[in-house]
Amino acid sequence: MADGGLRARQKEKRKQAIMAAAARLFQDQGFDAASMEDIAGVAELSVGTVYNYFKSKAEICLAIYQADRDLVHAATDRIIAKPPADPVTAICRMMEVDFETEVGFMDRAAWSALFGAAFTGQSALSAAFVSDELMRVDQFRRLLQVLAANGKIDASADLDASAEMLGALNLWFFMRWLAGLRSGDAAAKSGILDAKSRAVLRRQVTQMLRGLAV
Repeated sequence: MADGGLRARQKEKRKQAIMAAAARLFQDQGFDAASMEDIAGVAELSVGTVYNYFKSKAEICLAIYQADRDLVHAATDRIIAKPPADPVTAICRMMEVDFETEVGFMDRAAWSALFGAAFTGQSALSAAFVSDELMRVDQFRRLLQVLAANGKIDASADLDASAEMLGALNLWFFMRWLAGLRSGDAAAKSGILDAKSRAVLRRQVTQMLRGLAV
């Protein structure tokens, strides 16, 4: 059993090394230019070992997406379980936690390469991106249900539509930040939600919640 546990840890370490190497190369070279051989070299593994874990670069991207999604899901679950009393703060905190949570080996600029790959003929990546967005809408729906149960918002309101609007707002902030990275906007490097963006987010959520007031 001990040997089995060691082997599992070694396998996970190699998998993480491959994902980290790929993320670095996708950022530096772009998705198309980076090769599986390049990834193996940066990860200090044989090409055969890399192919034992992932059959393609697209599979590596999927693994990165899924790792990030799982972390975000766990982080937002904690907000849903015990949200701030103020509903505006609760919703804003959900987005802040989402944007602050990411796999440790991902430089934020690497997301530009991954999302570029998702919409250039990589159907599996595009599907993963859509799945991630649906997960976020579901998390907002769950938060709104908790806030309604706590008497913080109107339980008779259309919470599904509200969750979809919040998901769209969440995506809007992310895409605006991504566009800033691609255009070389220095402010974008400070993160998705800087002080100005946080103020804008709070204003937008406050306005939306006027329609959900008890």
